Amino acid sequence: MTDEPIPIGEALPGFTIRPLGKGWTPLEAYVLIKALDDDGDHSWSLRTTHRFNDEELLGALTVQVDLIRARLVRQWQPPPPPDH
Repeated sequence: MTDEPIPIGEALPGFTIRPLGKGWTPLEAYVLIKALDDDGDHSWSLRTTHRFNDEELLGALTVQVDLIRARLVRQWQPPPPPDH
């Protein structure tokens, strides 16, 4: 593995991603990748386009964790009882 940056499409060949909204300009990316390691075990890897500001990154990740947590809680809650 090299530490030299390469285009995202070369780093993740064959992967697709939903585009940003019209008029949006990408500035940085933080990519969480689930992969198989050399031994064939599932592993997680992180890649970034640039060094992020730690406070900004923590804030963005915290929001994502909260959204995922809320979605999971909604899935675990039993449906309301039917009206009689």
